[in-house]
Amino acid sequence: MRAAVLASVLALLAACSGGGQAEQSANDAEKPEKIWCALGGVSEFKQDCTVERGKEGEAATFVIRHPDGGFHRLEASKDGQQLLAADGADGTQSARKQDRYEVILGDNRYVIPLHAPAP
Repeated sequence: MRAAVLASVLALLAACSGGGQAEQSANDAEKPEKIWCALGGVSEFKQDCTVERGKEGEAATFVIRHPDGGFHRLEASKDGQQLLAADGADGTQSARKQDRYEVILGDNRYVIPLHAPAP
């Protein structure tokens, strides 16, 4: 009887251990994409912000998150050459330059790659 209980406990532990690895892999896949930003009018860019990519209808959307919890929603223009504020914030100044967007929104500046990096 004791051997059966011990075997059951070991089987449960093994199942929990395997599930943890699968859960960790899923969490790794959901890690936010880091981008370069200069917040609050500072001149130096740091890779402190993250971006989440999505789609609303035909438009590509971007949610930029700051390390302090602040965020901005941006939407690509119809021609894909600019990113526009989608959250009622100040208007953006932006331009598509080769493989990235460069965006100014208030006192903040961002560099957002056109495409997410390959996993």
